[in-house]
Amino acid sequence: MTTRTLFEMRSFSIFFVSLLLAGCGHSTNCNDACNKIKSCNLSSSGLSCDASCGSPDDACAACVNGTACADITSGKCATSCPNATFHPI
Repeated sequence: MTTRTLFEMRSFSIFFVSLLLAGCGHSTNCNDACNKIKSCNLSSSGLSCDASCGSPDDACAACVNGTACADITSGKCATSCPNATFHPI
């Protein structure tokens, strides 16, 4: 393999992982995620509500923003939100 091929493969891998972490295009805005949690009649702990949050909260926000309320309650975002818990209000 040439150096160029290895570089292209690494670049593609980084791009692909970034897409997965971003929840396939769902908003990574933590403030939006907190608003969604409230609209689902849930409370959360361990998730930043700062609009410009960083990792791992941004991956958690992407999951929350792209997931139905019932699925959040059932734990669908547990892997993406290792530091956050969600409880009914």
